Amino acid sequence: MNFRWDKKYLYWGVTAFLVIAAAIVFFLGLSRVNEILGAVFSFLSILAPVLYGFVIAYILSPIATFIEKPCLRRLFYTIQDKKREKFEREHPGEEPPPKTFPVRKVARVLSVLITMIIALAVITGIIWILLPQLIDTITMLVNNMPRYVTQISEWVSQTLKNYPEAEQYVLQFTDGISDMLNKWLSTDLLPQMNNIWNLISSNVMNIISVFMNLLLGLVIAVYFLNSKELFAAQSKKMLYSIFKTRIANKIIYTTRDINKSFGKFITGKIIDSFIVGMLYVAIMSAFNMPYAALCGVIMGITCIIPYFGPFIGYIPCMLLLVLVDPVQCIYFTIMVLIIQNIEGNILAPKIIGDSTGLSSFWVIFGMLLGQGLFGFVGLIIGIPLFAVIYNFIKERVVHRLDKKALPSDSNDYRDIHHIDAETGEPVFFPHPPYMKKDKEKPNIKKGIKKIFVKEKHKSTDDKK
Repeated sequence: MNFRWDKKYLYWGVTAFLVIAAAIVFFLGLSRVNEILGAVFSFLSILAPVLYGFVIAYILSPIATFIEKPCLRRLFYTIQDKKREKFEREHPGEEPPPKTFPVRKVARVLSVLITMIIALAVITGIIWILLPQLIDTITMLVNNMPRYVTQISEWVSQTLKNYPEAEQYVLQFTDGISDMLNKWLSTDLLPQMNNIWNLISSNVMNIISVFMNLLLGLVIAVYFLNSKELFAAQSKKMLYSIFKTRIANKIIYTTRDINKSFGKFITGKIIDSFIVGMLYVAIMSAFNMPYAALCGVIMGITCIIPYFGPFIGYIPCMLLLVLVDPVQCIYFTIMVLIIQNIEGNILAPKIIGDSTGLSSFWVIFGMLLGQGLFGFVGLIIGIPLFAVIYNFIKERVVHRLDKKALPSDSNDYRDIHHIDAETGEPVFFPHPPYMKKDKEKPNIKKGIKKIFVKEKHKSTDDKK
């Protein structure tokens, strides 16, 4: 008896086996999720220098490109052209020697070198300025805390002298807060600042590991910046070798959209925040305001966070200044209002532009969602990440609506009650709530004008 394979049953059997195997693997994965996550994080920790290098190179890439193309290449090509013109003047009729100077390679190497020097100088300068001033500020707060408490108590007594019960309650409340704050500053924070060497020595291996990862990340960032076109070409070659051409093209287009959204937003926001921080430092130093460098760094860093960043940075700066001089705090408040209006209306649109394409509601939604998922980093990357997801969903929706021959503009659905399932025609509200009578007249006039123009062209054609 001959046994004959039935391809249909074989196909269903293999499919059932794969489904059962996938279900078992999924169940085992859920039961060992902690071990899987631990393995993923350990793998990422091994690749930490590469990730650091990629992030550093991604942030510094616009600076390196600006130094290379508009600056160095133009300079070298101008020098070459002048040498050629000089040779032609001195040796008329002779062929000038061929160009042997590698402009692109030299410009690339110098641009990467200058970019890394600028980045290291900025980081070193911030640490050099910020750390001593931060230690002095904490020491000053600890030493002057009794005087601040006395001033607050005198102000409360003077203000609430006609209300003895409220005065007693407020004084008890302020005394409790001041005791708690003074105890925290003197027993917890200040000893840690004084014993920072012990803290460093106890975690010396972790600190060395992080330092080495950052150092290797800087070296890898140099490789990324120097060979970014080569890495992009290799990635495209790999995509076209693995996927079909149509799918590979979609992946490349999506990656370009992500790069446009992330790159323009994050790098532009960093440049914008750096300019804002320098503005605060320069203006506060010009008016001899205290803590100019510290407040400038705080306002510059928090300005990276959209919308709420300036308010987050304003609070600690305001508390520092009000303890030293309340009048200076008022000047600082006016300065914050002026600078943030300049930043929001002039600097940010020029540097960042409309890079996300999101409305104000979706910007706040994406920022809160990013903060909930990724913490402080999510406040920065939440908006461009959500913009990518939003645009992807929007493109899918528009594509499916086009297939159904339906309008893709949201405003077209304002006055639609429903769409008839049989005819596919929209059924409008009896009295469209969003239609205004004053906006109907220009449309009618416009339509009449079009009809009149058509009739006029018809009459001229008939005469001809």
